[in-house]
Order: sequence, then C-alpha cells, then structure tokens
Amino acid sequence: MSEQHIKVLVAKKKIDVHGRGSKLIAQELRDAGMEVVYFRFGTVDDIVNAVVQEDVDVLALSIFTSGHLAITQKLIPALKARGVDDLLLVMGGCIPEVDFDALRGLGAHEVFLPGLPGEVVADYIKQNVGKRSLAETGKLAAAAQ
Repeated sequence: MSEQHIKVLVAKKKIDVHGRGSKLIAQELRDAGMEVVYFRFGTVDDIVNAVVQEDVDVLALSIFTSGHLAITQKLIPALKARGVDDLLLVMGGCIPEVDFDALRGLGAHEVFLPGLPGEVVADYIKQNVGKRSLAETGKLAAAAQ
C-alpha cells in the first residue's frame, strides 16, 4: 500500500534569521516521505506566492523572533484572497504556549513547541492533511469575536 503524496512548504518570515530548527524539521518531514520545499525568508506576500506557486498541501511556518500573531492575522486572509482554502497550516518555533489558542483561533491548525521529535509533526500532518482546511478558519474567527 503506497502512502499519500504530501507536499510541504517550510517557511520563515523575512527577518527571522534562525535556521537550524526549520532545516531540521524539513529534513525530518522528508525522512517521513513528504516532499518538502524549503523557503528561507519571506514577507507574508512572498510566503503566499510560494504556497500558490508550489501548490502545497501544508504550510509549516517557523517563527523564532516574535510577531507570530501579527503574521497569522495577515497570512490567513492573504491566502484566502488568493483562493487557498485547502491548506493545512502548522506553526512552530519559539512561540509562547499562552498564544497557542489565539493562533488556532486565527487559523493555525496546530502549533508545536521546539524540541519535539519530528515524527510528532509528521504524524500530525499525515493524520490531518486533506481533513483540515483554511475554509474552517473563518468559522473559528467569527466564533471568537
């Protein structure tokens, strides 16, 4: 039985110069059988363009220098404006756990702490790709208001 083909864009925001964590998760997702596009630095518009151009199933956004709430507030509407609804959005990095629920309310499907084994992220992606989408995030945001 062959596994489903899953294409993931691993991205970082423009001024986020860390690299070790995002490179490590990119490799671990490859090891789990996923196709990974590694996007080093970008603005929200750059990330959205890469998502559209690469036609990915998953956006894995790595953030280590704050701004995670502001980026997510801009990212979700920008993706939807480009017609991207069928995307699983996962986030990770140095994000305070106190912000996890707010990020989920904005549209992130899951947020991961640094240092988790890569198979935890890979398993989540495999279990949720194609089942979760950005289309459901409008309902979450509306309910939160």
